[in-house]
This record gives sequence, structure tokens and C-alpha cells, in this order.
Amino acid sequence: MLKQSPVTTDPDRKITFTCWLKALTLSPGILFFAGYLVIYLLTNSYLNRELKEEISQAIEIATDNRYTLSVEHLRAGLDLHSVTLRHLELIPVKKQHQTATNSSVSIRQLCVEQINLCNLLFSKQTAERSTREISRRILDSNKLLVYKPQ
Repeated sequence: MLKQSPVTTDPDRKITFTCWLKALTLSPGILFFAGYLVIYLLTNSYLNRELKEEISQAIEIATDNRYTLSVEHLRAGLDLHSVTLRHLELIPVKKQHQTATNSSVSIRQLCVEQINLCNLLFSKQTAERSTREISRRILDSNKLLVYKPQ
């Protein structure tokens, strides 16, 4: 004797909006998008909190403490392979024995392409590599400074 399986599709059963909404939110496409959005927002938060300070320190080291960097805002690209820095200012550090000071250099916006931010939150080496690359490109964009690798 064959067992009959219970009928799961009832023609009289109506799909409610809440059931449809639950199915939509649990779909793989929406879950992937939500996960990517969380990583993107965390990366931008990390860039503005931690990486901004690390880039400033790398600039100071690379210029033998002749310049300090001020950055108003950093933002990762949507593909996490670029960084846009807004309102940069390279400010000369005044020393006691220094007679003539250079003027500060302002850069309104600088986009650093071909930088991998995908693993920035998960790998300290990636963060260090990204910091070095971003600081090198900042100094390269300003021909007045000579970059000294660490």
C-alpha cells in the first residue's frame, strides 16, 4: 500500500502579505545584500575611526615629522576597491630651529583606486598594507613631498 503524502498546496489557501514579506527577507539575494551592506558600513566606520589616525601617523613618519595630515572624511567605494578622502590638509610642523616654514597644502578630494578593502576588518596585515598605500598616494599626489618607505 502506498502512503499518500499530505497536500501542502491548498488551492483555497491565500498567501498573506506577511508570509510573502518573510519569504522575501529570507531569500538568498536579500540576505547577501544585507550582509554586504553591514560589511560596507563597518568598513566605512573603521576608515573614519582607526585608519584615518594610522594614515596620519604614516604621513608623519614618511616625511620625517615635517608634515602632519588632517583628513575630514574617508569613504570606501561601493566595490571596496577604492577610497575617497575629502578635505585633506598637509600642515608643516613648526620646529624651534626652523626659520622659514612651508605653507600648508590643501587637497579637496583624492580618490585612491585599486586598493583592496575587502579584508580590512579581518586582517591587520591588510590594514597596514592599505595604510601604506594610501599614505604613499597622498604624498605622490603632492609633488612637494618625498616619500620615504618605512
